Amino acid sequence: MASSQPPPAASSWSDLPRDAILEILLRVPAKDLCRLRAVSPSWRALTCDPRFIADHKSRHTAPLLAVAYRDQDMANGVDVVDLSGNVVRRIPSIESDILTTDKSGNVYPLIRTSEDSIRVVRTHLDLICFTRQYHPLGIWVLNPATGATLVLPKEHSEELARDDDVKRNYGRGQMESCALGQVSSTGEYKLIRIISVRDRQLCEVITLDGANYGSWRGKKSPPSPICASPGEAMKCVVIDGVVHFLMNFYSGYCNTGVMTIEPGSIASFNLATEEWMGTLRGPAPVRTFVQDTEGFIYADLTLQLSLAELDGSLVTVQNIHYISIDLWLLTDVENGIWEKKYNIPSHVAQLFVYPFLVLSDGRILFSHGEKYVTTYDPKTGTYVYALEVKDSRSIGIYTGSLLSL
Repeated sequence: MASSQPPPAASSWSDLPRDAILEILLRVPAKDLCRLRAVSPSWRALTCDPRFIADHKSRHTAPLLAVAYRDQDMANGVDVVDLSGNVVRRIPSIESDILTTDKSGNVYPLIRTSEDSIRVVRTHLDLICFTRQYHPLGIWVLNPATGATLVLPKEHSEELARDDDVKRNYGRGQMESCALGQVSSTGEYKLIRIISVRDRQLCEVITLDGANYGSWRGKKSPPSPICASPGEAMKCVVIDGVVHFLMNFYSGYCNTGVMTIEPGSIASFNLATEEWMGTLRGPAPVRTFVQDTEGFIYADLTLQLSLAELDGSLVTVQNIHYISIDLWLLTDVENGIWEKKYNIPSHVAQLFVYPFLVLSDGRILFSHGEKYVTTYDPKTGTYVYALEVKDSRSIGIYTGSLLSL
C-alpha cells in the first residue's frame, strides 16, 4: 500500500557534492548560466573560472557569429549573435567622425561615423577583426570578452615608409586584403595586410599582445599578385597560422594574353616565420576548366573562385553560377592533392553565395547575397534561410564562450 506521507524534501543544492554541482552546471546552456551567477558568490566564482568556461564550451558547440550592425539611430558596431538571431553581446563603435578644417580654421565633420560602414573580416577566433569603408588603411581588433577595441596604426611600417613608390604616393595606398590569425606554437595573434601602391602589392605584419600591439613590419611582397579581397569576394582564409591567398591569374592574362599564373593557384604566408611559402597549385579540374568547358572564359572563372576553411581544411570553392558549387578539400598539403568533397546543386549556386562553416550535424552555412545566412544539408538536399543580417558578406565566427561575454 502506497504511503500517504509526503516525499521527503529534496536536499538543498549546498548539500550536493561539488562534483555533482559541477556536472549539472556543465549541462546548463550558457545563457541560463549567466543568470544563475546571481545565486551565490561561489556559483559566480565557479562559472567564471577559465577551466569551467573551457569545459562548458567543449560541450556546447553551437556557433556564434560576429556581424556588423547599424541601428535605427544610425549608430554602428559589432553584434555577437547565435544562429537564432539572438544578440548575446552588442559592442558599439568607438570611432569618431572624420574631421577637416576649412580655410578659416573652422573644424567640421567631413565624414560622420554614422555614414561609415563596418566590414567584419572572416575570422575563426575569440577576437573579431573589422575594417571601415572610409579608412583605407584602418584595421580594428575587438575582444568581445572584455569589450576592448584595439585601433591598429594606420601608418606604414618603417620599411615601407622609406619605399620610393610609397613616398611618391604621399604615404597613401589601398588595402587589398587583410587577415588575422593565431600562431599555434606560441598563441600569438598576428595580422597581415596587403597594400597596393601604384602597380605593386606590399606586405606588412603586426603582432598583437593582449591589450597592446607593436608596429607594422615590412615583409617581402607576395610572389605574384594576389586577388583583392574587399570582403564579398572571400579570396583569402587563415588555417593553423597560415594565411592563404588566391592568386590573381586574370590580370596578367588581360595585360599580356599569356597565362603566367595557373588558375586556382594559392600563395601562402606563414605567420610564425613571417615568410611566404611555396605556391600551391589548385585542383586540376579548376586549372583546366576554361579549356575543358564550352561557353566559359577566364573572366567567368575568376568570379567563380573563392577560398574557405571548413572543419579545419583548406577548401577551394568553385561556384559555377546556377549550375553547381564544387567544394575541393586539400587532403595532402605536401603533394597538393585535392578531393571534391561536395557537389552542391544549382538552386544553391547563386551569385555571391559562399560557404563558411560546417555545423556539428553536417549542415553547411553559407553567406547569401547581402543580407542572409543560409544552410544546406548534404544528406537531404534541403536549403533554407537561417538568419537575416545587415551584411552577410561581413561575418566572423566567434569561438569564445558566451560565459566570457
